[in-house]
Amino acid sequence: MALRFLHTSDVHLGRSFRYLGERAPTHQQRLKQALERVYQIAQEQQCNAVLIAGDLFDHPRVGREWVDFALNLITSASCPTLVIAGNHDPAERHPFRERTSLPQKLHFFASTDRKRLPALEMEVVACPAGDESRWQAVLHRDSDGAPYQIALMHGSMPSAGEGTIPVSTVRQCGLDYVALGDWHSPQDFSHELGVPCWYSGAPEMIMPTQRLPAVALLVELHNSQPPQITPLHTGSARYPAESREDGTLEIALEAFDSPQSLLEALAAHLQETTVARIRLVGRWHADTPLDPDALQESLQSRCLWLEIEPAFQSAPLAPQTPFERALTQVYEARKAQGAPSTLDEAYQLALYLLRGGRL
Repeated sequence: MALRFLHTSDVHLGRSFRYLGERAPTHQQRLKQALERVYQIAQEQQCNAVLIAGDLFDHPRVGREWVDFALNLITSASCPTLVIAGNHDPAERHPFRERTSLPQKLHFFASTDRKRLPALEMEVVACPAGDESRWQAVLHRDSDGAPYQIALMHGSMPSAGEGTIPVSTVRQCGLDYVALGDWHSPQDFSHELGVPCWYSGAPEMIMPTQRLPAVALLVELHNSQPPQITPLHTGSARYPAESREDGTLEIALEAFDSPQSLLEALAAHLQETTVARIRLVGRWHADTPLDPDALQESLQSRCLWLEIEPAFQSAPLAPQTPFERALTQVYEARKAQGAPSTLDEAYQLALYLLRGGRL
């Protein structure tokens, strides 16, 4: 038989999202919606199992409603769920361990283990966070094991610094698939390691630096053939439609004659679920100073997350009021006396501040 499963990780149910301010409660609910979407996809794709490679919960002390939500979803699912402990929900304090009984459809691994699921012709090698010293002993193909042998691991690749994934062991494991958790963006290490090996990423935005839209991985195994891996959208957070692959939207300033006209144009790119990095480029010609911080403050409430990067130049300001003209006379007199070159910058800065600009 062929084996089909959905791989996800780093759901982080119960995360506070303090950095989102007033938008945090709504985004907390999106985590629930993303996990519901995972199970909806699993049913639509007739998956044999759902794999959650750690950090289902954001921390061990999440509220009871988050744990109840996860267990109810697992209980009502059309297929079994395999879960390992992560670094945010460590095994010794994992919320599941507080329950006297768990659903029959849930296979929870608090420690390194191998488990055979005969009905699925699958054998699972569980490598939860915090138990790395025991991983190497189980990360191999069992010649007498099930036809399909896969691993669930939660840890970081050494390429990101001090990693916990034993690269040489994984490279030689001979398993059909290694489902990784810990990184919030999907990433394929199959070519580098010579074994099918992926981070699924989180199913919804956890940090604005992760790749969007968030996905889960549909994995299909067919005997000895290479697995087919398809990312399927689960999260609602999105980049602006015209942005680059990393979510950056470049806006040239020459077309705008006032901060208000620029603000209105930027607002048109933003929705409640938008995650945007707006890079302002070109030259600002308007008489009114452009304050990127004030612009970001005005627009932040219109989207999920926003960062404005000032990468523009301002055209020289000309005096308009009597006070500015008097200041200009002083500036020109000092310049005629051979004042240092920094005087030009100081003069423009003075005009900028006089017109309401902020440092």
